[in-house]
Amino acid sequence: MLVQSDTAAACFRVKRTQDVDTHARNLAAWEQHYEQTSAGVFSGEVRELLDHDLQVFEEVANCATNQRCRPWHGGVWIGLAVPETDSGLRFMGRPTSSLQLMLACGDTPFDLQVPAGHGLYGLVLDQAQLVQHAQALHHRPWPDDWAGVPQVQALTALQRYRLVGLVREVLRSLQSQPEVLHHAASRRTLREALLTVLSDIVMPQTLSEAVNPRQQRRQELVHRVRELVFEQPGEPLSVADLCTRLHVTRRTLQNCFQEALGMSPASYLRTVRLNAVRRALREGPPATTIADTAARWGFWHMGHFSQEYKALFGETPSQTRQQV
Repeated sequence: MLVQSDTAAACFRVKRTQDVDTHARNLAAWEQHYEQTSAGVFSGEVRELLDHDLQVFEEVANCATNQRCRPWHGGVWIGLAVPETDSGLRFMGRPTSSLQLMLACGDTPFDLQVPAGHGLYGLVLDQAQLVQHAQALHHRPWPDDWAGVPQVQALTALQRYRLVGLVREVLRSLQSQPEVLHHAASRRTLREALLTVLSDIVMPQTLSEAVNPRQQRRQELVHRVRELVFEQPGEPLSVADLCTRLHVTRRTLQNCFQEALGMSPASYLRTVRLNAVRRALREGPPATTIADTAARWGFWHMGHFSQEYKALFGETPSQTRQQV
């Protein structure tokens, strides 16, 4: 569903898909890469308001995902977990409470591990506009580098209730009456309401970096592993190969992955390669056989490959190809 204003300035969309890569692209203007990490036929939904440099959305999926995300340049993302109870969400590799606000700017990618059946509320808006609005309301200074790196802020239950309540009401109201976006006055008052609530809740003085330097190094090691996998798809890497390439011990590598992703390096390698095969089956040349595609990503036993593929995606490779 797409409702667009007469000036093409604002639109409200509801997008549903059964493909994790399409789900990653359904959030407008973001640079994202998702991998499905839990078993089942994927189902995802994005409800989104987009009005120039303002974006409000809810994103949910029935399967767990590893996400690498970056909003547009000049924007700041403010995110909250959809469930109000702690659910296993990880931000920058660290467990995140439902009473924590997550922040990241468009200049720095961030990582999320979202559990199955859960999602995120998100707002993206121009950093300078938020600072200007907050200073006008509260006359307090904001540091220039307040959103330079991914950060978290503790919330009270009341603060969460207020912000989540407004986001829910915006999305619910626009889904039932999207024609209000045709009018500049309604878009202006909606923006003012969001900026006012955020100005009251976001406190730069209480923000803290999402990860410390040690955790950041571990996160970077995980990123480097993924880069190595895609740099040489024809040369599948083992855990021993990774230890040699990265000059780390097996125990160090194991600890990095358990802390950042909650899974072993071997499980991660298999999951990334299975996601790559599914992506190739959906987007690659139809003349390429399933066996060739799987073999290109290091799967030599087609029986075992088919079992692992169906166990993760809830469908056979041939069913994926048929859907395309």
